[in-house]
Amino acid sequence: MYKNLLFIFISFFLLSNCGYSPIYSKNIYQKLNIELVSFSGDREINNSIKYNLNRYKNQINDQNFIVKTNSEYTKKSETKNLAGDTISYNLSASVTFNVMYGDNEKVFKFNEKSTLKNIANQIDENTYETNIKRNIGELFSNRLIMQLINMK
Repeated sequence: MYKNLLFIFISFFLLSNCGYSPIYSKNIYQKLNIELVSFSGDREINNSIKYNLNRYKNQINDQNFIVKTNSEYTKKSETKNLAGDTISYNLSASVTFNVMYGDNEKVFKFNEKSTLKNIANQIDENTYETNIKRNIGELFSNRLIMQLINMK
């Protein structure tokens, strides 16, 4: 009898005190007014960043962040077989955000690397690469929001 009560009591505390919450879940509820001024570099990454940051545009808030974005993307051959055909690619993306907040100016630089295996169908490979670029753009925009929240 006591063992069953003790087991229920301990399992209740273990399950209720987990406290898991995603890292970027608090970004959605922040009131930041972000003005996107210019984009240069890779178009896919910039479009993903612009799409993710548009939810913070024209919000009623005293804080106005002016953001200039410069992105770079490279795709290099990482490994080749004996015939000289590429087996895998090394994808590298970096974004530099110039943020002006009042009289202050800060520069945030984020880098991300990934490996892409060669797919026989070129269309599937291009689609997969585009999805990787979009995910990287979303990751960069989430990192920028975290930095802007810390600037407040």
